[in-house]
Amino acid sequence: MPFPFNCITDFMFFETELEQSDVILIPGGSHPQLMKQAALLYHEGIAPLILPSGGAASHVETTEWEFLRNVGDSA
Repeated sequence: MPFPFNCITDFMFFETELEQSDVILIPGGSHPQLMKQAALLYHEGIAPLILPSGGAASHVETTEWEFLRNVGDSA
């Protein structure tokens, strides 16, 4: 068995149709792609708000929330 946890991804990763929403929630993380994708969805009119989240992390100079917000300011 090369990756014993592969079966978990069947429950975690799936595709659904995009629908109108109240907010686009970005889970905490220091990946700029998350905010860039959220910005694309925002500009497509999927939701009127983007809500980044995330706390302090040793691999970013600010909180993950601030990091994502700063990426969003330039997106």
